Amino acid sequence: MSTLVTNLGRVVTGRLEEPVIDVESVYLEDGEIRELGATTTTADETIDASGLTLTPGLIDSHVHPVFGDYTPRQRTLGWCESYLHGGITSMISNGEPHLPGRPDDVESAKSLATLARKSLANERPGGVKVRGGTLILDGEMTEADVEDVHQEGVERLKFLMPVEDRERARNLVAWGHERDMIVLMHCGGTSLPGVKSTDAEMFVDVGPDIAAHVNGGPTPVPDDEVAKLVTETDIVLDLVLAGNQRVAVDVLEMAADRDELDRVQLGTDTPSGTGVTPLGVLLEAATLCGMTEVAPEEILCLATGTTARHHGLDTGRIETGRPADLTLMGPPKGSQAETALEALDAGTYPAIDAVLVDGDVLVDGSRNTAPAKTTATIDQS
Repeated sequence: MSTLVTNLGRVVTGRLEEPVIDVESVYLEDGEIRELGATTTTADETIDASGLTLTPGLIDSHVHPVFGDYTPRQRTLGWCESYLHGGITSMISNGEPHLPGRPDDVESAKSLATLARKSLANERPGGVKVRGGTLILDGEMTEADVEDVHQEGVERLKFLMPVEDRERARNLVAWGHERDMIVLMHCGGTSLPGVKSTDAEMFVDVGPDIAAHVNGGPTPVPDDEVAKLVTETDIVLDLVLAGNQRVAVDVLEMAADRDELDRVQLGTDTPSGTGVTPLGVLLEAATLCGMTEVAPEEILCLATGTTARHHGLDTGRIETGRPADLTLMGPPKGSQAETALEALDAGTYPAIDAVLVDGDVLVDGSRNTAPAKTTATIDQS
């Protein structure tokens, strides 16, 4: 299957070092991006983008799936497919703690992470690439436990609550890093009954890779501790919709002032008590665009390529050889903006007109955003 996308307006690359490129056409074949500025003129399918902006598919850096497309936290079916209509083509699980009756022993935690990883790899809920299966760490876990899940393909570990034995916590991080696993830590106040709060000193002492919801999930750590995480560590800073947006603005501005935007990623921290938010990544991006001086194309990179790099994903960037996970977006009808980037810059989330995963058009007109001023035309020969 081949697709030629023509008449593009702007192309956002997902790369902070070159966030926008001037390319009028893109050629896709067998699920991959093959040509930027395509010389190929024929394809099985042609998409006239009508001046819309092409971006990588958005990546939600922080979700809590259970199994499939159902979330018991909000008793909602089809939430992943609805997020696809918000331009999200990939999601990163930050653990599956919302499973009803979830047991808290070590073997059950390992089994849950393994089952979630394998089931979500075998079946894409709603067409979305959900990177599921994150092991919730426990102070009783050993290196053998980490090795067990690593052998089953689990790629991430997470401290949902503090491990009282700091040496054991540091060992868990080291055991994960020896296996190229990514280590996350819950950042902030209590989010679920039984979950304990964390603080900045714990991050400095234990050394995880990612501060999950550094702006709170939903409650952030005190402002001085937030500043310490930004200025005294090189930890990835995860900004989420289900957190404190004033703190999110502060974190983004501090990172920008330090020329460290590459440490920032965007997500939703949903489904959760905050709810199911199909447009959550777009809304987080629009909020940060409207309340800071960071350019909208850079903020879109934080929602795509930087998250992909933090998690070792092959998607999130518009480059030859990458998966053709893409969105076409534009200014919503009624907006004063003339492009998707102008809409974001004004604090308005853009209209999603089309979403492709591995080159296949899965959304032709989002049911969740307003319609765009101009829409793409898809022609299959």
